[in-house]
Amino acid sequence: MTNFKTTVITLAAGLLAASALKAQNTPNDSIQEGRRSNQNVMLNASSATVPRTISLGIPSSGSAIFEDGLPVSFYLGFFPGHWSWHNGLNTESMSLSTLDESALRVGIIGYFPSTTSKVTADRLSGGANYSVNIYGQHQLDLNVGAPLGHGWGFNLNTYQNFDRSSNHLDMSYLTERIQFYKAALSKTFAEGRGRASLTYNYMSTMTVSDNNGPFIFVGDGSVRPFEDFDLGHDQYLPNLTGYHYIDPKDGQTKSRNMTDDGLTRSHMATFNLTYRFNNGNELDFRSRLKTIHTDVSNLMLTSISKVGATDGYTYTDGTPFAGNVQGRLYSNYDTTDSDWMNTAELRGKNEHHDWFVAADAWFDHTSQSTFTGNFAHEAKKDPKQLYYNGQDYWVFNTGSNYFNGNETKLAIYARDQWKPTQRLTLTGGLRLEYMNVTGKAANNVGDATNNSRTPNWSLLTPGVVKNRISENWLNTAATFTAYYRLTPGFALQADALATYRRPEITEYGTAMSPVTDVKSNYMFRAGINYRNSWIDAQSLLTYLVQKNDFVNSLWTHTLTKAVGGYPEGYQETVYIPSFYNIDAFGWTTDVVLTPFRGFSFHGLINLRAPRYRDYKFEPVFSDGYSETYDFSDKKVTGISSVEIELEPSYTIDKWRIWASARYYSRQYINRTNTLYFNPRWETFGGVDYNMSRAVSFGVSVINFLNQKGASAGIQAASLATDASKFQNYLTSGTYIRPFTVEFSTRVRF
Repeated sequence: MTNFKTTVITLAAGLLAASALKAQNTPNDSIQEGRRSNQNVMLNASSATVPRTISLGIPSSGSAIFEDGLPVSFYLGFFPGHWSWHNGLNTESMSLSTLDESALRVGIIGYFPSTTSKVTADRLSGGANYSVNIYGQHQLDLNVGAPLGHGWGFNLNTYQNFDRSSNHLDMSYLTERIQFYKAALSKTFAEGRGRASLTYNYMSTMTVSDNNGPFIFVGDGSVRPFEDFDLGHDQYLPNLTGYHYIDPKDGQTKSRNMTDDGLTRSHMATFNLTYRFNNGNELDFRSRLKTIHTDVSNLMLTSISKVGATDGYTYTDGTPFAGNVQGRLYSNYDTTDSDWMNTAELRGKNEHHDWFVAADAWFDHTSQSTFTGNFAHEAKKDPKQLYYNGQDYWVFNTGSNYFNGNETKLAIYARDQWKPTQRLTLTGGLRLEYMNVTGKAANNVGDATNNSRTPNWSLLTPGVVKNRISENWLNTAATFTAYYRLTPGFALQADALATYRRPEITEYGTAMSPVTDVKSNYMFRAGINYRNSWIDAQSLLTYLVQKNDFVNSLWTHTLTKAVGGYPEGYQETVYIPSFYNIDAFGWTTDVVLTPFRGFSFHGLINLRAPRYRDYKFEPVFSDGYSETYDFSDKKVTGISSVEIELEPSYTIDKWRIWASARYYSRQYINRTNTLYFNPRWETFGGVDYNMSRAVSFGVSVINFLNQKGASAGIQAASLATDASKFQNYLTSGTYIRPFTVEFSTRVRF
């Protein structure tokens, strides 16, 4: 690994040094982010329809998707934006937000996709995209737009996705079914200086996917197959039909069909008004109404246990079972959300200043009740469901959530890019946000324990009360960049960003009240930029800090006595909240090369060292066992210290050949850093052929190295300090999409 790092660093230094030999006048002196495109954000090794998250080296505080200048979701970490958004023929353009844009617009530091909707066309035009892969997924995207005269125009779009996934589940023929419909109407006025548009989209998503499977964790970071199970191709979920649960709102035992879960429906209407004044200043007003209802289940893996015929597990017909049992914790999130977001922005530009000032008025009402339960099945290919002590589902609502409330965000923010000299550019921004949170939640206040989630918990459990929430806070964000041009090609850059946030209403749903201390994030960067006619490079040293982070994690302990319906020796897995800080030093080099006509290459090298700070907590399990754990100075789990992206593309005549390869170094499994997964590659590639201006074809390959990308929490090792106990250890977890070939046809008119 040391030699690999040395080679990477040498290559990066060589690229920067070579560029100096061809220095030319830079065509544009404006400040450039390290990522200057959409960064192939839709090439996601884990999903065909969800944008990937671009890691900064610390756990994300949320993942936004912007459309037409507004975030698609009011709660960035709670309602995924892809439940209401599709990037396809309805999209006019797509980019990534810069770090200061995300900090100023939503108070989170990150790279987020940002799209602009098609709302009209200069002439009657449209298109169709159709794709199919080798596992039976079909995607159809249709779009048409035209002018209506007198400045009016329209655009219509529909996207349909039928996905069987690669591990064809018996319980549902389709593992994902997406229906997306969008209509837009626009009016251009004032001799082209103004435009108003109204878009509406409806989206329905049904998901019952399960990308899980068993494998052997060897102990040296590698994995090997368990028996004949083929990760990515075999199913690891029994053919479940009906199941029962305890409704946390009324305490009643109810039944439902598993295939009815996983349904999300959203309605979203957006009004945009843009007007350019005679002095060149521009006014943008954006307003969005949205409602969404989700009824989504999550079938989480807990642990695999080896049991005997007398340990209480049986098949559904009562036959005793002996062998490996996979435990599952299922949770269903019944959530309703309605919001109204309004933003007004005024922009201007002259010889020395490029500025904008904006104001937000965002309002939201949301509610959620979550029920949970446990079930089990064989740990094998095409497993059968197992009963435990005669029960098909048991120990309900120990992870139940409940809240109902409102949130208001009123903000003003501004940014100015000031150029006092031809060489120096200074950019500063500030966001001030008043946040009001009101509502009710069933959580413990202070040292109270009356709202703790005991088995079969509900709002009618004796002692449970819905506590009132009434909070008023000021969230802030600030950004600053200094950019100094040394020569026509070289420039120095320094950045500082800070965000300060308080908990949202969605963080009140668990038994534990959220800590209301400020959650702060800081980023400091400094380095060089170099650009000429064939290279655009940036190399920055980075320091990231995240304070007062909260996580509600699964922790596993072997019971020392029988308790809660479980026997002595059972591996109990429970939710336990904890708090910590994180910091990370890093070095990022980002290069775009266009050395000759038709060829381009994007390369990214990210070296970082994220570590936990002030991470000490004392979990208490059902049998009363407790011990203090201190993870301070340990490396952050699930984040690689080395990340590399290599993306070449070559176009000749009617052909385009492209590839994208991403390398992720070792990732630690547990916070004790005793277990880890070895490095992996995520690979994509393809060939496109433009038969004519109207018709083109494409073949793409996902995971052409056919890596499994196996990942697991290994709950039994969550607090382990002795790695030897987990050599050749049977566990289960997720995997990336297997080797997949996709064929596409595109038609334009």
